[in-house]
Amino acid sequence: MLSSRAGFGQKWSFSSLSRLMRSNVIPKSCLLIESKKFPVLPGEDQEITNEHMYGKALCQHLQSELPLVGINVPTYCSEDWGWWLDVERGNFKMGLCIYSDPGATGDPERYALLPSIHKAKKWSWAKFKKVDLSKDVLGVIDIVERVLKSDKGIPVVSRHDDYPFD
Repeated sequence: MLSSRAGFGQKWSFSSLSRLMRSNVIPKSCLLIESKKFPVLPGEDQEITNEHMYGKALCQHLQSELPLVGINVPTYCSEDWGWWLDVERGNFKMGLCIYSDPGATGDPERYALLPSIHKAKKWSWAKFKKVDLSKDVLGVIDIVERVLKSDKGIPVVSRHDDYPFD
């Protein structure tokens, strides 16, 4: 988690986020898309905390498309680093972290989607052992990737091992 490495008031840069993500992300769980389909929406500048952290149009698109393939999307919201999209598949819940290209000027044409669960295993007090979540995480990412690739308005969808913007 970002807060476990950051000191109080420490500012995160995209390169420090990338280094942190490289050490913790489940392999091939990050998606990069390129599309002109998700412009900045009217009023979105007033919703975001930091400049150029767009992604509301992509959240709305996924909120309408993912339930058709078995993934519930109850909410999404703007965060200081980008956008958070709640996803639920059966009893499994996580967030998709959506980042617009930090180097974009105007409407971003590239977005990164990363799971909120970075490590493959986590401690379960109920089972009193570590449980592997990588299949659940990758199952959601597989479905999201299929939905995005099936859309002719999204010409590029690629998998990555870590945060793709450096």
